[in-house]
Amino acid sequence: MNPTAVVIDLPDQRDRFRSGVATLPPGPLRDVLTAVAYARDEAARTGATTATDDRWRAVVTAAERAVRVGAPVALRIVA
Repeated sequence: MNPTAVVIDLPDQRDRFRSGVATLPPGPLRDVLTAVAYARDEAARTGATTATDDRWRAVVTAAERAVRVGAPVALRIVA
């Protein structure tokens, strides 16, 4: 994976991501992925290739909180 590669972020992909996040039970993983969804949406609205620093700080804050909580996370993989 190349983290510097530009990814086309289409509205229907963002909608599917948000829908998938909404199906997760409340908890740390859902909080982190919700912050990611907001960051992606902001970038798309402004036409930027990445979200603002404030949005990414919100993602990091949610991730740090999830680590502190230490709640076990169960993932359901849908193919």
